[in-house]
Amino acid sequence: MYEITVRLPTKKIERIIPHLYQKGYYHTFYEVPLDVVTDANGYAFVEKKNETTDLNIYINDFVEAKERRKLVELLDINESSLVVKEVNEQNYQQTFDDIFLENGWVITTPNSMNHYDITRRIVLDSQGNFGTGYHETTRDCLHFILNQDFRGLSVADIGAGSGVLSIAAALKGARTIDTYDIQPVEREIHYQCELNGVKPVNVFHSDLIKNNNVINKEYDWVFLNIGTQENRDILNAQRLLTCKNTTFILSGMLEWNFQLVESIFIEAGFKLKEKKQSNEWVTCLFKTK
Repeated sequence: MYEITVRLPTKKIERIIPHLYQKGYYHTFYEVPLDVVTDANGYAFVEKKNETTDLNIYINDFVEAKERRKLVELLDINESSLVVKEVNEQNYQQTFDDIFLENGWVITTPNSMNHYDITRRIVLDSQGNFGTGYHETTRDCLHFILNQDFRGLSVADIGAGSGVLSIAAALKGARTIDTYDIQPVEREIHYQCELNGVKPVNVFHSDLIKNNNVINKEYDWVFLNIGTQENRDILNAQRLLTCKNTTFILSGMLEWNFQLVESIFIEAGFKLKEKKQSNEWVTCLFKTK
């Protein structure tokens, strides 16, 4: 595989991509320059205007002189602007280091050569979904979950992503687990179940903010790790705060806005039993008793 790189204004790249596709250049990549800003709900991304960025074009054949001339004409640039290099496709296989959690558990990958106590191990192949275990919110949710005994209990994992929180609850003995996600993640989550030797969980594909009352039963535990406003919207749309016998783990919140979630739990009669903060990220455990 060969990678052809040229630096162009982002606006020009947006215009040129359809023309490249028409000429048979189907594999392209570029990163939109972004500024990270904070707002009331956490972090947001704002596209930088009038910036340049690298456009990468990938082809399988050697880049001959006529290929260069073709691209020069298409991109309207000087030939000296093109940078061509051969790339090893194996370099694109992302690897993850084992993650050691605070309470003696470890998250490892299916191909890891390290040997761990299987009773304190989560095997995870994230398949590109959120929930690799690297983010503070995932680790802190796991801190709470892995310190609990879920034997005989029911769990709802909302915004399940890779399913890592569901896997942890299953390994801790949960009787039934229902996962909910706005993306179609059933295949990935069932794959994680297989890797960890637990029975497949139930997977529901739905937008729980737009679709009211999708969750029509009460669970012993609910995990909700998305974002402050999204957490609030889902709690309201699914009327979860009427479930007085449910224990909630809420994460994805930041130190400057988690009170927005705390306040609605307190108003509903819940208490903040535990709070854990890693860097700016806050994870809370709420229950009524």
